[in-house]
Amino acid sequence: MSKILFQEIPTVDLHDFASDNSLVKQNFVQTLGNAFENIGFVAVKNHGLTDAMSENLYHAVKQFFALPESTKLNYEISGIGGQRGYTAKGKEHAKDRSVGDLKEFYHVGQELAETELT
Repeated sequence: MSKILFQEIPTVDLHDFASDNSLVKQNFVQTLGNAFENIGFVAVKNHGLTDAMSENLYHAVKQFFALPESTKLNYEISGIGGQRGYTAKGKEHAKDRSVGDLKEFYHVGQELAETELT
């Protein structure tokens, strides 16, 4: 398997995803998928977030992760493998490794009704 090297961070325009033009939308999806598959991240423009919204978000995130571990663990959701809620440091580990990762995170995602899951 050959590696793809990037000279710049791939960028997608969120307006393209909402486009009525199927080719524009398809290009958005392809670029997004390739970026995550090959580099692991992507820049998104025209997302509608203001600088103030971003600053408020970063402030709230810093406040949450500064809480005591015992408080953060109240937001852990068991039985779903860290797909939502808080996951503590050392809970996950890299493939074929026994030492836990030095990361903690909080996953948020689209909520689906039970009928949408079947």
